[in-house]
Amino acid sequence: MNNIPIILIVGPTGSGKTDLSIKIAKKLKGECINADSTQIFSGTDIATNKITTEEMEGIKHHLLSTIPVNGNYSVAQFQNEGRKVINSLLKQSIIPIIVGGTGLYINALLKKYHFQEEKYGQLYHPDLDNYSNIELWKMLNDFDSEAASKIHENNRQRLLRANSVVFERKELKTDLIKDGGEKFFSNPLIIIGLNPNRQDLHESLNSRVNKLIQRGLFEEIKKAYKENDYNENAQALKCIGGKEIVKYLKREITYEQAILDMQTANRRYARKQITWFKHQLKDIQWFEYNLKDFQKTCNLVLEYLEKVL
Repeated sequence: MNNIPIILIVGPTGSGKTDLSIKIAKKLKGECINADSTQIFSGTDIATNKITTEEMEGIKHHLLSTIPVNGNYSVAQFQNEGRKVINSLLKQSIIPIIVGGTGLYINALLKKYHFQEEKYGQLYHPDLDNYSNIELWKMLNDFDSEAASKIHENNRQRLLRANSVVFERKELKTDLIKDGGEKFFSNPLIIIGLNPNRQDLHESLNSRVNKLIQRGLFEEIKKAYKENDYNENAQALKCIGGKEIVKYLKREITYEQAILDMQTANRRYARKQITWFKHQLKDIQWFEYNLKDFQKTCNLVLEYLEKVL
């Protein structure tokens, strides 16, 4: 069991992680585990460009569409459920293939993160609505300057959440997550990083937004918004397109502007992902390529895995 490797595929949105994971899973008889926070929810399949049953090609997937579109989900839940899946696969001598772009989910799953409050991220106290953003920031800073230093004073949602922890639990937010910086699993960890040419990726992401719109993206977000009782801060609407389309539905921006904003958000998110992975994860085997050469890159990844396994 300890010799069975765990494979992690990282990279920006639109880099081909899902396609590569299927090829690896078929080659190594492994199973895939979703580590994308937005793909946990059902009902936003188009917005998250979620893999279809046909595209799975018979490969079993875990932690995909497990929460209803109007539900809530925490990092602690993902850590608990993801580790159960990994342990189960390892006991069966099946290689777990973790696929995703949500850095905190990946770290929580594979590193020694400890959650003292399982509902972290879902706490909220209505009395805090009476405070301005700067007042919320100052309040948090008084209790936990470390947490406050990491939150911009205009990020009201994060300020409300952090202050709710202090308000209700009377403990420091930074005590809720402790990172030992060590691996949780003793099994070998192989990290594959996909890093496509930036210009190629940006053009592809712009095109993907248009394709998702043709598939019914606006209609899907409109339905998800309604199912969340028109709560624009619902977790399922944190996907690319959620914020922008809700603004359009509220007539704050035009249809055309919503599309442009979605394309911009996709590009920015891709850049942030690359930066995060390069700074937070060690021993990544990066593959840089042009998108037109993606299939060739997949073959190179498979060849690499044959050498290291």
